[in-house]
Amino acid sequence: MRLTSAVAAALLAAVSVPAAAAPPAGMFLARVPNASTTFSTPVALRAPNDGSGRLFVVEKGGNIRVIKNGAALPTPFLTLGVTQSSESGLLGLAFHPNFGLAGQPHNTEFYIFYTRPSGDPRLGTTPDQVVARYTVPSLTSDVANTNGTIILRLPDLAGNHNGGDIHFGRDGYLYISSGDSGDQNNPHGFAECLWKKPADNNRNSCGTNPSGIQYFMLGHMLRIDVDTRGGAVGNDMCGSSGISPAEYSIPGANPHVGTSNTCDEIWASGFRNPWRFSFDRLDHRLIIGDVGQGSWEEITVAPDGAGGLDHGWSRCEGRHYFTTPGSGTNCPSATSTIAPVIEYGHSSACAVTGGFVYRGPYVPMRGTYFYGDSCSSDLWWSESTGGTWDSGGVNRLTGLGTGSIYGFGEDVDGNIYITRSNGQIHRITTDQIFEDDFE
Repeated sequence: MRLTSAVAAALLAAVSVPAAAAPPAGMFLARVPNASTTFSTPVALRAPNDGSGRLFVVEKGGNIRVIKNGAALPTPFLTLGVTQSSESGLLGLAFHPNFGLAGQPHNTEFYIFYTRPSGDPRLGTTPDQVVARYTVPSLTSDVANTNGTIILRLPDLAGNHNGGDIHFGRDGYLYISSGDSGDQNNPHGFAECLWKKPADNNRNSCGTNPSGIQYFMLGHMLRIDVDTRGGAVGNDMCGSSGISPAEYSIPGANPHVGTSNTCDEIWASGFRNPWRFSFDRLDHRLIIGDVGQGSWEEITVAPDGAGGLDHGWSRCEGRHYFTTPGSGTNCPSATSTIAPVIEYGHSSACAVTGGFVYRGPYVPMRGTYFYGDSCSSDLWWSESTGGTWDSGGVNRLTGLGTGSIYGFGEDVDGNIYITRSNGQIHRITTDQIFEDDFE
């Protein structure tokens, strides 16, 4: 992700863009909670399935804010210290599937992804990226307990390409996106390496050079079981470095369980910066927006339960060759890696923001995947079927607001929300009548 300035947005107005297909009928953006409320660098919005109707806004600077009964509450849900230089900060939030449900286990728990303060202990040369567990004092509390527990640590060496999105899958496991460290061109090969390695500018030294600081699990999607904890830290539990007993376990079906010298948390490989991802609530596909290098942005998809897939970076950038010799758009087939369902070039924008498939109350809009770009105020969309969506999937809706799109959210009814660089939040909605004649 690149958190861009107004200058970059202005430059985009001067470049050519793809022709937009007809938008869903009657669609518009409704300001949330109202026209006078703004947030500080909102990068995500989440809604627990607890019957409260609350929306939780993740602010990069370290606050989680609550929207309740149509208003933003003055006291943050949680405030914590973070490193927020470049793309670092508070980046992700996931409520436990049982959050707020009386009588269910783990019903007070939620998880965050953030960059630790610069003065905290670290594994790499820059502050760690961590996943932590927090709780609320009661099921209806609008303010969380202030003390959390770090459950997973990622060493880092730059302030960008942190990934940082987290979601629970329908399997009850926590999925975590991790960027490739921020060094341009993936010189160390972290996105391809399944084990530990130094930042040695050698893509071929995975697990072969034990000297120096060891980095791991960068440029990957991770999957862990946060409900089963308290056990011994196994040799291949890379994220538990310095944490014992373990605060999570490795799901038995993770693709690298049973092999030695692999970080068993890894679910999928080959990403540059999977800044925002989501699950389609209908068929549970994993849909990932992976920020490109200098030329191509991509949306990539994995079927429900399909672990162990290699999404190609840095041998490919989108469908194009990058470090693998060759030319043209057949890189994924040549490298036996996963081709994106959408790619677009930098004549259109610069850094994809992955979104959600709409499964809300307006039936004609269901199945539409909405996404964006952090260098554009336009809303992008595609019909989300087939191997290549919408013959390319690059459809842009213009004139719907200002401010680059930094993140998305989904409420319990399937409505989709957009968070913008200007601090505004919008809900995608329509003035059409629903099938039951009510909006």
